Amino acid sequence: MKIDITLLERDIREAGHIAARAESVGHDAAWATEAGHDPFLQAYSAIERTTSIDVGTAIAVAFARTPMTVAYSAWNLAQASGGRFTLGLGSQIKPHIEKRYSMPWGKPVARMREFLVALDAIWGSWRTGQPLDHRGDYYTHRLMSPFWVPSPHEHRIPVYLAAVGPRMTELAGERCDGILMHAFTNREFLESVSLPALDRGIHAGAKTVADVEVSLPLFMIMGDTDEELATRRQEAARQLAFYGSTPAYAPVLEAVGFGDVQPDLTQLSKRGEWDAMADLFDDELLGHFAIIGTPEQMPELARQHVGPRVQRTSSYFGWPIDDPDRLRSILQQFQQQQDQPVQGDRKS
Repeated sequence: MKIDITLLERDIREAGHIAARAESVGHDAAWATEAGHDPFLQAYSAIERTTSIDVGTAIAVAFARTPMTVAYSAWNLAQASGGRFTLGLGSQIKPHIEKRYSMPWGKPVARMREFLVALDAIWGSWRTGQPLDHRGDYYTHRLMSPFWVPSPHEHRIPVYLAAVGPRMTELAGERCDGILMHAFTNREFLESVSLPALDRGIHAGAKTVADVEVSLPLFMIMGDTDEELATRRQEAARQLAFYGSTPAYAPVLEAVGFGDVQPDLTQLSKRGEWDAMADLFDDELLGHFAIIGTPEQMPELARQHVGPRVQRTSSYFGWPIDDPDRLRSILQQFQQQQDQPVQGDRKS
């Protein structure tokens, strides 16, 4: 299992330093986010300060941009990194697209499919010199004179797609190199909804299970004392309750028999009663979404929690470890699990 780090700091100047530290202790990838800054700028900062670690966006909001703007950013970052860049895209939800980004919303799965097709058309034109001629329902790209073509390179750009619902998950399996699962999930939802949908997409794309990497960040509640565990348990419960208050995530709670909690979370969130929301995540419910133990227990607990199909993960709140040698040893335990076989083969 690959073990990554997510760049959540609001100060973009810190991204490069954090990525460099992550590389030095053995993380496999650093993922830039769209939490208060441009993920492509953050990714570039990470690329500039590292030499071997993979760098990606998790996520860049596709519908806040056009295929052309994303194509340029991803192409440039792939070149700057020497092929270490992965483009991770997500749709976001309607209120953010319309009210925050002032962009159109509608039929997100169909729009995302065409977004991915347009990206391939643009990159293909740059690689081959053939005229650009993408004409779709949502995007049209037909103009590309030589002046606007970026400098050439041969680096392939893997594309990962964030997905929760089954239709977007199918699209990830069909057209993408990987899927970015939401941290607000559980083994039951993963195995009953997400993975079957992913496999339907893999079948539609005539691919194998091994062709599509599954990434799932985890709520790792870790500490060396009971006091540390209690503090971090409350922190995780508050964040999980915040996610659970979103009606779109109700099926994830229903998968473990806690669907009746979701309306209560929504009502409490509207009143700003955040502590009361966290209290609804008792030990039983929390156990479906988080793993709890010492840092050294995380590799084995993570594999047990997510199962064999998840190939990479990260700790949602990072690692509360100051000793780089200790962290390096723990990360090596994650990576030793990479040789475990992925179950399943070509769908037929």
